[in-house]
Amino acid sequence: MRDEPVVLFPGILKPLRLARVYGFLVERNDGLYHPGGNQPVCSMPLAQRMVEGGWLVKRGLRYEPTEQGLHAAE
Repeated sequence: MRDEPVVLFPGILKPLRLARVYGFLVERNDGLYHPGGNQPVCSMPLAQRMVEGGWLVKRGLRYEPTEQGLHAAE
């Protein structure tokens, strides 16, 4: 893992912070939600990009933060 700081835009920070707080996000039709949430925290295309970028990992309908994602949300 790199030691240099990573700059993320706010659209990625919010889902990563919520994934860190709750431990995972839940996939529904139109986006990712925190457990018990009624508004999406990000869209499915952004969620897919976050998986491709190594920030989240998909396990069934759950998206969990990776080690990199946990550190980025600090």
